[in-house]
Amino acid sequence: MIIYGEGAPNCDITFLADGARLRGHTPLVVPWTELGVALDDTGPYLCVGGEPLHVDAIVHQMSTDAVGGLALLSAVEDRVPHLNSTGPVLRSADKFATHVRLAAHGVPTPVTALCPNDRELRAFADAYGYPVVLKQPDGARGSEVTLARHPAELLERAESIRRRGRTLLVQQFFAEAAGCNHRVVAVGGKVVAAVEQRGRPGDFRSNGPGDVCRPVELTAEEIEVVERTARAAELDLMSADMLRTIDGPVILETNSFPNFGGFDGVDLRRPILDLIEAKYAEHAKHIEAARARPAERILTGQP
Repeated sequence: MIIYGEGAPNCDITFLADGARLRGHTPLVVPWTELGVALDDTGPYLCVGGEPLHVDAIVHQMSTDAVGGLALLSAVEDRVPHLNSTGPVLRSADKFATHVRLAAHGVPTPVTALCPNDRELRAFADAYGYPVVLKQPDGARGSEVTLARHPAELLERAESIRRRGRTLLVQQFFAEAAGCNHRVVAVGGKVVAAVEQRGRPGDFRSNGPGDVCRPVELTAEEIEVVERTARAAELDLMSADMLRTIDGPVILETNSFPNFGGFDGVDLRRPILDLIEAKYAEHAKHIEAARARPAERILTGQP
C-alpha cells in the first residue's frame, strides 16, 4: 500500500505505483483521509469504510502536513512492514530537532540556535559574525529562509518571520557554498543518488523553486557523512541537503520522502522497492517462525 496526503496523488506517488506494478505487485494507492484504524483482540488493523484492510507492506509520503495519517501509521507500524516510522519522520520535519540528533551522532552540521527572543538572536550573531541565516524550524523548499547581513537587517527579518507565529532558527552561513548545495538520497542507509542544486543568480538559497539540478559525484567522505546521517536520523528513505565547505561536508537538513525529479538516469523506485520487499520477506519469516514455536514446544514436551 502507498499512502499519501490529501488531494490527488502527485507524480512521485504515481511513478512509484507504476514501478510496483512492473514488479508484479498490486499497489493500493490511497490518501490517509480515507483510512481508519480498528482494534480487536489481535491488535490494531487498518480499515476502509469499517472493513479490514489487509496489506503486505506500506510506503508513505506523509509528514507534518498529514499528522492524522501518521497517527494511523503509528498504530499499526509494529505489525506491518513499512518505510519510515512516525518518530523519525516527525523529527526530520523539525530542523532543530534534526540538528540536535545529528550533532549527537557526530554528523557535521552548521552551528545552529533556537532563538525565542531578540537578545538570544543578537548574541548568536555577535558570537559567530554576520551574515547569518534565519529560517523556520519546519520550512520547506526554501520558504521563510533569509540572510541577515547586519544588526538592523537581523531584527527586521526576524520580525517578519515571527509575525507568522514562528520560532526562529539562526544558523552559521558558509559563504563558499552560497547558492549551491547537494541533495543526496539514501535508501536503507546507503547512498543511491546525488545531484547538485544551484539557485537563481543572486540568491544564496539553492533549494527553492527554479533551481537547476545536475548529477554530481560525491567523495568517499561525503558518502560516509550522508550514510551516517541516515543511520542517525533512522530514516529508511531519506534525502539530505549537504554543503561543501572549506572544512568538509556539512548536513543542512533531512527529508523523509525525497522528490524523484532531477535525478536523471537514476530510477529511485528500484532501491525503494528492493528495501520494502526485503522488509516484507523478513517480517514473513518472523511470522512463520512464531507460528512454528507452539508446535515445537508440544513435540518436545517443553513448557
